[in-house]
Amino acid sequence: MCNVVIWGAGLYAGTVLEAIRTDKCRVVGIVDSNRKLCGTLYKGSIPISLPEELLDGTIDYVVISVMQCGSILTQCRQLGISEEKIIPYWESDQVYEFLDANVKKIFRLEKEVTRLQSHLNNLPYELGLKQTPLMRSAEELLELILTEKKSLCRFGDGELEIMQKRERAWFQNVDEDLSRRLGEVFDSNEEQVIIALADDFGCLDAYTKECQDAIREYLDHGIREKLEELFQPNRVYYDAYVTRPYYMYRDKRHAERIFALFRRVFGNRNLFLVEGEQSCIGARNDLFMGARRIRRLIAPSKNAYSVYQEILCGVRQSVAPDDLVLISLGPTATVLAYDLAMEGLQALDIGQLDNEYEWYLRGAKDRVDIPGKCVAELGKYHRVQEIEDKNYQNQIVARIGLETE
Repeated sequence: MCNVVIWGAGLYAGTVLEAIRTDKCRVVGIVDSNRKLCGTLYKGSIPISLPEELLDGTIDYVVISVMQCGSILTQCRQLGISEEKIIPYWESDQVYEFLDANVKKIFRLEKEVTRLQSHLNNLPYELGLKQTPLMRSAEELLELILTEKKSLCRFGDGELEIMQKRERAWFQNVDEDLSRRLGEVFDSNEEQVIIALADDFGCLDAYTKECQDAIREYLDHGIREKLEELFQPNRVYYDAYVTRPYYMYRDKRHAERIFALFRRVFGNRNLFLVEGEQSCIGARNDLFMGARRIRRLIAPSKNAYSVYQEILCGVRQSVAPDDLVLISLGPTATVLAYDLAMEGLQALDIGQLDNEYEWYLRGAKDRVDIPGKCVAELGKYHRVQEIEDKNYQNQIVARIGLETE
């Protein structure tokens, strides 16, 4: 009998475990990067360990239970696991005698039924038969930033959920004051502030099939109706996906156009970045090529709003009046961009722009690991590969609240 390890104790581990025929193999354990799970038992019987603790020469196969497993494949290679031992369960159609193929068939059919139902429920909005928010494009948004020096506050699903006191993103807990402030910003009508909304509510043709399905599934079961209660009927919103121009889109030339406009925004400007620890935005790539000077304030990558006043004071103490302030701090960035704009600075919430640029440079087909940078989409247990970068370190002028991590 061969020895098998399941990688990932999350959502789909149970399905993979159901597919494994224990008369043909021995499940040695489950590995997961979540240190809180390590040392516990999955379903009361299977030990969970860190990858480096369990994966050795006695293991015949590693079955990956995670659907988007690009970063895990990278970890497998780093641990020296040979390719023939790795089975990405959801991506592989290869037949193994110890895996029951019928389990995957049933699961996929059930998912397809759910996908089609969500599509059907969303179709009237996609066809324009039901009212959706008034939206303007990412290109129009960037032209306003360029020509009128406007600031940008972005509202994706994370911000909208926190406004309704529901948690979504792993890097920011629901906070009563943050919820209130996000609502205040969303309802504001300041001329110098662009309010951007995720373009999820109408036609989705520009996005990949995977992203279309994810949006439809998210908006199903009454979520759309709850979010639409927040919108002002005749207000024009701009596209918050301006900072996510690559991965979601079918036509990757869209990213080329958007990044070219961002370079114009950054060109010949003094940049002041407010970013989470290990974000390293623009480090070791040419995203900020043409900028005159770059300085950075480093804040907590998780629950940054818990030290919001310290961050705001830190920016005030270090920023210059002509700086362009770029912020990547989850929902905290939305509020900070607004407050700085009210003080006469130009501030942009740039979200995951740098990660998107890195994937664009790589021609990535998946949300893959980026050495030396935190990738929020890979989850809270994603490990960042440390890279020594003296140029980046020399740009840091302040560190705020990192002891609260």
